[in-house]
Amino acid sequence: MTSLLADRTNRLGWALSGVAGVLLFAAFTIWGGIPGGDQTALFWAQATVLFLVLCAFALLHWHLMIRPLAPNIRQPKSDPLPVRARQRIAVIQAGGALSIIVGGVWDEIWHRKYGIPFGEDFFWPPHLLMYFGFLTFIGVGFWALRYLNRRLKGNFQQRFRSNAIIGLVILSAAFMLYALAADPFWHWTFGEDLTAWSIPHLIMLLSFIVSLCLAVFVHLSTIPLGKWRTIFKLKYADALPLLVFACCLLIWLQLMLIDWDATLAGVQPAQLGLFRPEWLLAANLVGGAIFVGVLTTGILRCAGAATATGLLALAIRYGLIQLFATDLLHYVAVIASLLPLLAIDLWAFYCSAIRKTEPEWRGTAIAVILAMLPNAIVIRGLYNLQAADNLAYALAVVVTGIGMAWFSQQIANAMSRKRQASLADQDEDTLIKPRVTFGLLGGFAVFMFFFIVTAPPPV
Repeated sequence: MTSLLADRTNRLGWALSGVAGVLLFAAFTIWGGIPGGDQTALFWAQATVLFLVLCAFALLHWHLMIRPLAPNIRQPKSDPLPVRARQRIAVIQAGGALSIIVGGVWDEIWHRKYGIPFGEDFFWPPHLLMYFGFLTFIGVGFWALRYLNRRLKGNFQQRFRSNAIIGLVILSAAFMLYALAADPFWHWTFGEDLTAWSIPHLIMLLSFIVSLCLAVFVHLSTIPLGKWRTIFKLKYADALPLLVFACCLLIWLQLMLIDWDATLAGVQPAQLGLFRPEWLLAANLVGGAIFVGVLTTGILRCAGAATATGLLALAIRYGLIQLFATDLLHYVAVIASLLPLLAIDLWAFYCSAIRKTEPEWRGTAIAVILAMLPNAIVIRGLYNLQAADNLAYALAVVVTGIGMAWFSQQIANAMSRKRQASLADQDEDTLIKPRVTFGLLGGFAVFMFFFIVTAPPPV
């Protein structure tokens, strides 16, 4: 009876998540700005097409990976990917993620410094570095597709399920390819971005986050789950997930708080043409912090990992600002995320070390909401939001905290279950040595550094 009730509650939660997803898509479409005149109808038609493609990807994932097989189709035999191959995929994707983060910061600086020369910015150096990062994910996807066609047997449902990692890599690469193609098509139709929150940008953010979560899963699918621990017991193998989740936090905060960060650099809100209420600052900050914090602590099973991720993100952001020697960017958003991340860690420590239980999403939500009370004073002071609606701000924190805590916990639990399943059928291949992993990531860093310092500025 208890199991049945839990199953119904879980289904209700996913149903509500689906409804919330539709409403959020519509809301962000409006907040991103709607062109006037003859382009309004075309805008909504194109937005509807992009939304339907998103639904098609969700349906395709359900069909290939989740949908029960027909009675006449044999359940496929597991054919796991070798351990070293999985680790190479994770390292390549982590390097690609770092390239996208660095290119994104560089792109933001040049857009603010030199303007937005529509048509000319598609192939300027910051975009090329970002394209390189995206192509690493897509390249791995094409390799996985070749592996699926040559190595795995059966129809597509059987092949995708006989090696879930290969299937997920292919689907995430296809989704990223769609996101990349949608952006220039949007530019071609509407010219310059209405705002940074144009629909293709948000779809690109979604595809990037999905790919980053997959990179962490692929990496950890070679490592036993282990017991809950504290930050002082982190291992070399945890470095890559921390880096990837730091990239996830950085790209989330950069895009979702970009206009408020612009006001810190002296840009007036009127110049940005903001189409969104001020309470969205709190909602976006809480949503990003909870998503990254819950996944980091839950997947690594480490109290303190969320704060470590936030500090690593702060170090990367600060380092990039120093590298580009600019006063056009700030790291206020990352600092503002540290208190919610710390609250997630404290709750995880209380549950795992004192109560000896798994952290529960309701407690996570309460901890973050309480942490945002003192944090609100700092945030609203830094972003000059004294005239903002207090009730709307509080409701944004509460609703986002509850919703994102539940959603993130479900994602973390699902990834942990899949991780355990992948370990059960793992081969005896040897793990890549840590120095090889760090060497490959160092190669990405050296390449990016020389690419940046040798790139000529736009005329």
